[in-house]
Amino acid sequence: MSSTPAAANTRTVPLKQIGLTFFKVGLIGFGGGPGMLAIIRQEVVQKKRWIGDKELATAVALGQMLPGPFVSNYAEYIGYRLAGLKGMVCAAVALLLPGFILMCCLGFLYFRYGTLPLISKIFAGIQPVVAGILAWATWSIGRSNIKDLKGVVIGIIAAIALFFRGDVLLVVLGCGVLGIVLSNINIRKKLPVLGLNPFLLFIFTASALGTSIQKAGELALIFFKMGTVIFGGGFAAIPFLQHEVVQLRGWLTMPEFVDAVALGQMTPGPVAIMATFIGFKVLGFTGAIIATAGTFLPSALMLLGLIHAYNRIKENQWAQAFLSGVMPAVCGMLLVSTVLIAQNTLTALLPAVLAILTLILLMRFRIEPIWLILAGALFGLILP
Repeated sequence: MSSTPAAANTRTVPLKQIGLTFFKVGLIGFGGGPGMLAIIRQEVVQKKRWIGDKELATAVALGQMLPGPFVSNYAEYIGYRLAGLKGMVCAAVALLLPGFILMCCLGFLYFRYGTLPLISKIFAGIQPVVAGILAWATWSIGRSNIKDLKGVVIGIIAAIALFFRGDVLLVVLGCGVLGIVLSNINIRKKLPVLGLNPFLLFIFTASALGTSIQKAGELALIFFKMGTVIFGGGFAAIPFLQHEVVQLRGWLTMPEFVDAVALGQMTPGPVAIMATFIGFKVLGFTGAIIATAGTFLPSALMLLGLIHAYNRIKENQWAQAFLSGVMPAVCGMLLVSTVLIAQNTLTALLPAVLAILTLILLMRFRIEPIWLILAGALFGLILP
């Protein structure tokens, strides 16, 4: 990332400007994390010169260290630097609002008209593409995070545990501890204070409009748990959500879940905005709010604790060792999720060919997934 000449030091910026800027990023931010990061840099570094590239690099580093979707972490850090806590909230809400509104609208149309022949044909073409995208994500994340025998072993353990319906939270935490053990860190050292106490205070069981309080609380805890322990961005959340909302609770069918992943790719904003779609299916608009808040709030609370401790935490042996176990676990669980989705979507020769072609195009030509999804939709329309 090249530096910007005479980049301005961090300064207070009016909330209205922060909101409008990040709303624009959320509105045109297709392409997942890298694509949205490029837009953020263009807007806040190059055009408005609110921060420099060094500060943006710090935002990226912190965002990568925290669980949850990366892009919202970047936006929250920048918002905090520009206008404190109010700026942090403003940046996050503005970034997520376009995708949230669009996903609620798509959820309404999908669950009301999704059984129409035309809609069914479109998603029949999209689903094999999603299987190919997940295979590519598994390969890409695995190549970056599994670099030795320790990573391979942890990945296999996580995959086996998820295959036999192990609790994802326990799998992630257990693999993180295993990463510490296998990294030969002196366990007599004191654990660092990470400043995560605000997270322990959060209880989110709100409900409204006569919906079930019990289901609202369950929905909130599922997504808050996901936002707390899932590292690796939006794709890493897929196996967790599949396990919780498809296999354990049956809130979505497997085809509906695959379509949720596809819509997360097709809409602007982080891929994890598919949480909105799932929440909408479970409890309508109230559920959409609960699922979205549960997904993005944990990392925001953690960020508040980490901002002032960044220089101490970024090279901490415990943190690095824990992540050395978590990331291979994410890869193993993502592999299992990919296999299960493929089993449900690649039921004939043509869908299998489409999935393989998607994987090849992503690996060889780095095509944006949204274009492949749109091509899959067109392919579904022209098939008998």
